[in-house]
Amino acid sequence: MDRWASLLERIRPYSPAALIVALACIALATAMQMAFAWMGAKVLFTSFFPAVLLASLLAGVPAGILVIAGAILVVWWTFIPPLYQFGPLGADDVLNFAFFAISAGCIVALSQLYRDVLRRVRTRDRERDLLLQELEHRGRNTYAVVESIVRNTLADDPERANAIAGRVRAVSSANDLVNRSGTKTVTLKALLALEFAPNADARLRTTGPNIGVSPDAARKLGLVFHELVTNAMKHGALSVPNGRVVVQWRADDGMVQLDWKEENGPRVSPPRQQGFGTVIVTQSLKSLGGDISIAFDADGLRCDMTFACR
Repeated sequence: MDRWASLLERIRPYSPAALIVALACIALATAMQMAFAWMGAKVLFTSFFPAVLLASLLAGVPAGILVIAGAILVVWWTFIPPLYQFGPLGADDVLNFAFFAISAGCIVALSQLYRDVLRRVRTRDRERDLLLQELEHRGRNTYAVVESIVRNTLADDPERANAIAGRVRAVSSANDLVNRSGTKTVTLKALLALEFAPNADARLRTTGPNIGVSPDAARKLGLVFHELVTNAMKHGALSVPNGRVVVQWRADDGMVQLDWKEENGPRVSPPRQQGFGTVIVTQSLKSLGGDISIAFDADGLRCDMTFACR
């Protein structure tokens, strides 16, 4: 659809390109009409109807009218006896010409309506894209302001400031990923790779179907994955050179079951008390209708979680 709309915008009425389109349509229709005559078919304007339609769609009303006029002249000169001269027309010929002109005129009018609708749709799409770009820009500025406020407020506690700023950036990055998507959805794999960048290929191994995630779910899951990656970098598999994370998921009755497993990491043990990161992960998944279970295996953390992507 976009390519077709771009083609219509490039060929403007009254332009040389529009004239070429009209002449090409007349020539092609004439060749087809001569083929019909050679086969013995007694038709006068059969091939010119699609020619009018094509010229009107591609180049507008003037091109369509030119094809109508050209078709009448070609048929009169080439297919109405005496051939190859503009002889007198009989009553049937006049009716045929009138029927073609009226029918072709309706085709031109409907084609112009289609072009107008398509142009309005394209204009609205551009306006929407500009609005989305402006909203995305303002959203980035808002996140930047929030991060600045956090860092200035917690200037005496940089560790907490970094933790909060990281969460803000995680939501902002997931939001940017959604905005850059043409469908306004992102995949689970893209969300995961975003948190592991730029070492996703070396540190992350994923297995699962291509599942789209809605904007709201993407922001929440982006925060969940950020907390898990941050924990793995501090205490788990991502804190050592050979450590990695294996993530597998599958869809089951409208829900996604995702398994997060850290490998080749240091030995981990349950914390003495639940941290705020765990609270964020749990509450985010609950808001998506899901839950999480956490196990501390010999070579790393393992999480089994469920959630809805819509």
